[in-house]
Amino acid sequence: MKNLDTLLELALKAGKEASKVLLEYKDKNTLWLKDDDSPVGLADIKSNEAISEILASSDIAICSEENILSYEERKNLEYFWLIDPLDGTKSYAKKDKEYCVLIALIHKNTPVLSLIGDVENNVFYYAHTYTKVYKNNEILNLSLEQYEKVRNIALYSKNHDNNEDFFIQNYLEGVKVSSALKFVYLLEAKAGVYPRFGGPKAWDIAAGDFLIKQNGGILYDFNKKALDYNSPDFKLPSFIAFAKSEFKLKGF
Repeated sequence: MKNLDTLLELALKAGKEASKVLLEYKDKNTLWLKDDDSPVGLADIKSNEAISEILASSDIAICSEENILSYEERKNLEYFWLIDPLDGTKSYAKKDKEYCVLIALIHKNTPVLSLIGDVENNVFYYAHTYTKVYKNNEILNLSLEQYEKVRNIALYSKNHDNNEDFFIQNYLEGVKVSSALKFVYLLEAKAGVYPRFGGPKAWDIAAGDFLIKQNGGILYDFNKKALDYNSPDFKLPSFIAFAKSEFKLKGF
């Protein structure tokens, strides 16, 4: 196992630098469509450059939403960085505050270190396999009672219609949130469950998956299997996440 303390410091440095870039470009961003019709902007590219420049010193391969390593390049890698330099491009373009930076270190198809940068609030959540989850420089330390109060509040997307609303209308109270900040809501005891239907990409979910599990939660697909973060096309199955593993709903 590599020195995860050193690599987490590097990820935090990269996340902070990317956040500066995203704040700088918010008023001068331009958007265009990629080949898959998803939006990308100048800010995505600049953030990606900032993160990649810093992570390059680790001598670990970097795979980003904006610079995807082919499966042939990464299928036999023991480690690689998996990043989304701007998760929530649509919100960012609308000058909303619900966007973030995502960095994860993948080891044998599974994240072992990750960071979510809540840019607008200047808050970074991060951990590796042998640490608790940190919020900036302090361990995130909420009581089980705080999570208990929100166990029946579910999260779904503002910008994607993936049938989460059906789930929520039939089972739980719902809250709309953009980007991977949904995972922050689980970490911060603002919601208890996050169902995702449809095919998210690995770079959207890896960082949040790891942090939720490090904080005593759980995330798996609807066959109750862990997600594979090094599949050929990076497409993930539908899944469900719980802020605390003991809060699992019956049937899930």
